[in-house]
Amino acid sequence: MEYFFEFWWMFPVAFCVCLMATSSSVEGAVFFAPIFIIFFPMFAGVTITPIEGIFLALSIEIFGFGSALTGYFRRSLVDTYIAKKVLVLSIPISIVFGFLAHRVPSGFIMIFLGSLMVMLCGIIFFTCFKSFPESEKNKKIGIKLTRTDKLGREYNYYYYHGFFGVSWSILGGLLVGLTGIGIGELASTSLIVRNKIPTRVAIGTGILIVFATVLPATIVHAYVFSTGQISVHWNILFMTVPAVLIGGQISPVINSRVDGEKVKFFLSFVFLFVGFILIYRGIS
Repeated sequence: MEYFFEFWWMFPVAFCVCLMATSSSVEGAVFFAPIFIIFFPMFAGVTITPIEGIFLALSIEIFGFGSALTGYFRRSLVDTYIAKKVLVLSIPISIVFGFLAHRVPSGFIMIFLGSLMVMLCGIIFFTCFKSFPESEKNKKIGIKLTRTDKLGREYNYYYYHGFFGVSWSILGGLLVGLTGIGIGELASTSLIVRNKIPTRVAIGTGILIVFATVLPATIVHAYVFSTGQISVHWNILFMTVPAVLIGGQISPVINSRVDGEKVKFFLSFVFLFVGFILIYRGIS
């Protein structure tokens, strides 16, 4: 029993990370991978290789986002119409690039993704202070969508996928296949900023997009890595998986009661923080 409770302090850490990730549809692996690869050896005295860290991060993320997804569905904050438009492209792309992951220098990918997230931070932060009118093209060509959440609030919006939607769906699948992260940030920014989807619905829909894209990519990575010497730290999973399962149930409640503009403001700082971490990882 001492082995399983050795890293008991990871329970509150995983719980807080899960709340932050699933409340903003940013992949939990973005936070967990640096924790395991950079900070864990410093505080726990246990060295975890990058491959092992990615495996741990993705495994924990699947449980956390799967738990949160059930909560967002119960509160009717997931738009499956939009998600299907994205997943029909992101899933096969993530599978293909999952097999090609070892052929691309990971450092360049991390620097590119980190720079992209810093840029997305600036865009969202800018929209917090400047209102952009909804595109007339969305109204003329797109479909009008309406949904009512568990608290009785009604959301009316238009969605047009188009070339831009196809582009970020493909890019998101590519990044997930190569690095395990990326599509959550692209989904949140595109839905909130460009398509003017209500923040709560955008985040709930982003949770579905992340979970459905990351799951097959993780299976592919597991298959590719199965030929190598991978050490699974079961005692870490023993403390973190229950934490994210609980956190995943609480985050939809928080998201449904917090003002949408405050969530956007919070998202911008999350993206900035994560972006700099990724750039640091890529350089180091």
